[in-house]
Formats: sequence, C-alpha cells, structure tokens
Amino acid sequence: MLDIFVLIKQVPKVHDPEVDRKTGTIVREGIENIINPDDWYALELGISLKKKYGGNVTVVTMGPAQAESALREAIAMGADDGILICDNIFAYSDTLQTALVLKEVFDKIENYDLIITGTETSDSSTGQVPYQLSEALDIPLITDIFTMEIEDKCFKCQRNFGHESQNIEVDLPILIRVGRHFNEPRLISLLGIKESYYKDVKLFDFNALNCPEYIDGCNKSPTKVVKTEKFVIKRKNEFIEGNVNEKIQRLIEIMQEHRIEKIWTGVKK
Repeated sequence: MLDIFVLIKQVPKVHDPEVDRKTGTIVREGIENIINPDDWYALELGISLKKKYGGNVTVVTMGPAQAESALREAIAMGADDGILICDNIFAYSDTLQTALVLKEVFDKIENYDLIITGTETSDSSTGQVPYQLSEALDIPLITDIFTMEIEDKCFKCQRNFGHESQNIEVDLPILIRVGRHFNEPRLISLLGIKESYYKDVKLFDFNALNCPEYIDGCNKSPTKVVKTEKFVIKRKNEFIEGNVNEKIQRLIEIMQEHRIEKIWTGVKK
C-alpha cells in the first residue's frame, strides 16, 4: 500500500495573462481558473500507481480558498483526499517559500512514499519547486522516467537523460517530476464529480502547521520583481541572392557571425 501525494496548482485560464505592473503578479480577478495543464499528467500517474500497487492518493495545492475547486476536480478524477494550504501569510510566495511551506506540510504528514509533480506551471514556468522540495525534504528527485516499477519499498526505473539511459533503484520515499505527455490523463466521470463533493478537504493554515518565522511569502520571499514587460518575439528575415556557391558562402558567414559555424561544419577556429 502506497501513500501517494500529487502536487497541483490552480492557474488562470488565459493564454496571455495580464500582469499588475506594481506587484509583478498576474491579475486573477474575473478570470476563470483551471488545474495547471502539466499537473494532469502527475495526477494520472498517481491514480495509475494506486490502481496497480494499492494505496491512497492525496492531492495537495497551495492557494486561496477558491483553489478547493481544483482539489475536488482532482478527486473527481480518482484521487482519494485533498489538502488545501491556505493562509494570507503564504500569499505572494515565490518558489522557495512555496517549497518551505510544502516541507512543513510533509513534516506534519510524516508518512509518504511518493510525491508527484508536473514539470512547470503555466503562470510562472520556472519548474523549480520539485528540485527545491527534494532538497528541503532530503529525498531523491527522479525526472525523465521511461519505465518504472515498485517492489516492496524499492522504486526501480529507467530514465533517459540526454544521450544516456540510466537504470535506477532507490528506496522510498522519493519525489517524481512528470513531463508533459508522459501518459494520457483519464476523463472525469459524472459519478466522480458527484462523489467528490462528499469528500472532506483538509485545510492547513499557518497556525495548523506551526510554521517557523522564516515562512512569510508576503515579506520574506527572496525573489523580488523589479520590472515586468510584455515580451514580443521578433524574427529577422534575410533573403540571400546569388548562385548556389554564393549562397553557401553567405550562410557560412552568418554562422560565423553567430559563432555556430563549428557546430554545423566541424571547422574549429
């Protein structure tokens, strides 16, 4: 029986979110919120492992009270329980403060075998929390998994890292970061939706966690936003005239200008 925890985040459902230039945060008022797209793959893995090995899947999110709806959506998909980490003092937490709060949560829970996350969130795209939480809890983080199995309390997997194929065996607990399209998330049934509203969602606030003084997202997040601006990708087009040899020569000159000639031609200068 496995104690599986899946971390999710509720994010705005917008392709091009508006940013408050004073605070550097995304404007969320009046915008529909959804479960972060990458987190569906983490959730599917957790539910699949529960079905294969037995156990319990608890979905965890940190955010305002409205984030409870994301937990119930995950429960409707097949998770068993939900934990909402919610307190005004956690507001504006950067990735480090978020990881420190999550550490307090898992220290309080004590019993966990697998913590599963997605790759990154669509509202910040840093992908830092899995690595920071792994360090904070002092448990291994495994990414880029190709195949996996669990025997007793030993996790065995094959991972592809660059041009390497690695076979890993490690004792639980561990943290797994799941890439997009790692699997195919299942559809949510009407029965699942109905049953999700009969489940209790646990609330962890600052006092419940008995957090240390250094946990204060509002004032002690080391990340400071000094400027925000909309980034527009502009591409430069250049039409190369001449015969074939002249065009080749011009292409080589362009590669030399950008210091990529040796990559394509093998010429070292």
